Amino acid sequence: MIVNIHCFGQIRTLTKERIVEMNIRDNATIPYILDEFVKKYGETMEKLLYNEGKIRDFYTIQVDKKHVKNEEFEDFKLQYGQTIAIIPFIAGG
Repeated sequence: MIVNIHCFGQIRTLTKERIVEMNIRDNATIPYILDEFVKKYGETMEKLLYNEGKIRDFYTIQVDKKHVKNEEFEDFKLQYGQTIAIIPFIAGG
């Protein structure tokens, strides 16, 4: 099945794409998709996204513009054509 990953910040810089189309298994979970994304882009992407095997605290994940909490990642099954956004927190003042 096809899902899209919308990239922001350093992730977009690394992928050189705003949206990355990925072909993954049906009913994949968010951790599965993120792992496949890391495999596609390698060690640098792994260091950007993960800390001790978990997504870094300064990223939020949205599916079709709706926030998905970290504790929901394993149970959230994606459907064909959905868009995942990996959004870094932005600080300002």
